[in-house]
Amino acid sequence: MSKLTGLIPAAGKGVRARPYTEMIPKGMLDINGVPNIQRNISLMRDDLGIEDICIVVGYLGSQIKDYFGDGRKFNVNIRYIENKFLERGLAFSILLARDYIDDYFCVILSDECYINSNHHELTSFPYKKSLATCGTMSVDDRELIKQNYSVVVDNDRIVRLTEKPCNVTNDIMGSGTFIFSAEIFDFLEKAFSQKKNGFVEFITFLDKLCQTDEQILNFNLTGTYVNINDRNSLNLAKYYERRKQFNQNIISMLVYSEGKEKDIAFTINRYRKLNLIHQIFVILPHDNGIEKIVLECGASSITCPPEVQLYGEKIKYAMGKMPGDIIMLCEADYSFPSRDVVKLLAYLKEADMVVGTRTTRQLIEQGADMRGIVRFANVMLAKLLEILWWNFEGRFTDVGCTFRAIWRSNFNKIKDRLNSKGPEFSAEMIIEVLSSRDRVIEIPVNYFNRSQLMHIKYQNPKTFFRFLFLILKKRLQFFILKKK
Repeated sequence: MSKLTGLIPAAGKGVRARPYTEMIPKGMLDINGVPNIQRNISLMRDDLGIEDICIVVGYLGSQIKDYFGDGRKFNVNIRYIENKFLERGLAFSILLARDYIDDYFCVILSDECYINSNHHELTSFPYKKSLATCGTMSVDDRELIKQNYSVVVDNDRIVRLTEKPCNVTNDIMGSGTFIFSAEIFDFLEKAFSQKKNGFVEFITFLDKLCQTDEQILNFNLTGTYVNINDRNSLNLAKYYERRKQFNQNIISMLVYSEGKEKDIAFTINRYRKLNLIHQIFVILPHDNGIEKIVLECGASSITCPPEVQLYGEKIKYAMGKMPGDIIMLCEADYSFPSRDVVKLLAYLKEADMVVGTRTTRQLIEQGADMRGIVRFANVMLAKLLEILWWNFEGRFTDVGCTFRAIWRSNFNKIKDRLNSKGPEFSAEMIIEVLSSRDRVIEIPVNYFNRSQLMHIKYQNPKTFFRFLFLILKKRLQFFILKKK
């Protein structure tokens, strides 16, 4: 049996996914650090044995070309086909591949995410007995069928396809996985020749073929499927992928220290007793008096060079050096109890970064400094950030909480844009994750300031204005970038 060729249509403007697709093609939206097109290339290569892949590009197509190149670094051969007539739709993108494909080929849409699917079984499926094979799935949510297309099957043969049906009669949903004979190009060309407006609706085109003598077979896909067409579906795809292997992730904790905390051993031991954290690192200033204690407790130390002195620059320096799929940040004085680590990790399946808030009145322990003017200032700054980034779906009550968790892939995405040296770095992290159109969730955490070191150094009017200036500057920069 000859090898299949792969075809990935990725030319569309992704209108339904705006504003996420204003500056990036929809297929390049990432699922935990990997663009979805790359996931589908891997699926074609590993599950279907495909070596040659054509990608149809159009809207912002240079980004796709620059990222994948000729495909060698992904162990495939990639050719690009440019669609200059995006209004002509998916059917036209497929027809453009006619000069590059002369045998059976597999189409997987660039915005469809498959997790733990059975695509590999297609290699033994008798697709050569038909003009086309459509991948379908049995779903219990009929609203999903209404968002895609419905399928009616008689034995293994598809007899009806309906794009975005109003009425759903069964539980079969059509996906964006197809295998076609090269003969499909002749039928497409004929269909376009009969359309004065130059547009052929692809599923309707296939439905008409079903009602002729041309045979279209049904292949039952299993696994998890998400059609990425808006913010919710993108976050859902990330959640499914993270849930699949969450317990296999390496969780590293970075403990921020001023180098003088005498109770550092208490803090390290409290977090270690959870048996959730694989590695604990303590970031230390160049001159410190506790490195020996840190090492005796079984933690690792990251000592900053002399010129790295403030909170933000120290955190960024250490995060760039430590390993881990998930990075958690906390303080050496045990201001945040270890029991709240579970909260951060629970929400991290749903988010790209989870940050704590110390402003929840019921969770501020007696003796903490998050009261009065300090609490008011943090809430005010958080609400300013929320308003200025309102369309980015962030809701905040505390911009300065240092207790948080972030995926390594998301930190790698934003690290070159993190330039703040002081405590305002905490707000900058939130802003840059939001600016990447990723999700930040804020959760209430218990708070009790056990040490005055951070209080003396950072809780003052100067810090307030550093945060304020940073928030306003970042919003202006993002506005200018968007205008370009």
